[in-house]
Amino acid sequence: MINSDTLNRYKPTSINLHWLTLFLMAAIYASIELHEIIPRGNPLRQATEDWHIYLGFSLIPIVLYRLFYILISPIPPITPPPPQWQATVTKLMKIYLYVLMLGMPLLGWIYLSADGDAINVWSLPLPAITPQSEGLAEFAEEAHEILGLSGYLFIPVHAFAAIYHHFLIKDNTLSRMLPKFLVKD
Repeated sequence: MINSDTLNRYKPTSINLHWLTLFLMAAIYASIELHEIIPRGNPLRQATEDWHIYLGFSLIPIVLYRLFYILISPIPPITPPPPQWQATVTKLMKIYLYVLMLGMPLLGWIYLSADGDAINVWSLPLPAITPQSEGLAEFAEEAHEILGLSGYLFIPVHAFAAIYHHFLIKDNTLSRMLPKFLVKD
């Protein structure tokens, strides 16, 4: 039976993938921040870099599956509907977040490949996706860092927008994506 709640919320798979992605991205950012504060020569420094790489590579299949799932699942409407300019900004923000979620790990892979580093993720060797090239390695590293830094702005803006809509606009933007146990009926 289909009820209005089913039509006004994302499907559980979308909700679970959203929050899994958030958790994974938080761990990716935390691992690289820890890496930066741990002194050189400390074995934990390399471990945090390894975890950054492992988690970054883990993000790729999850984001690809999310993109696939978007194509086969309806997006519940925001009620009441936002003005057209907000809908446009929302669409652009979502596109950018997907560029961020796919671009960062792919640029990291390009960087490692171009730098000539062996790539092992979860004890599985991965192929280089580019030939060795100092110039490409420098470009990919810089692009990876710039895209990563932009996440410090765009991820909180995404979260604050949802909270703003929930508490000030009082629409269902946030409640559509919250786990069912957090949503009041």
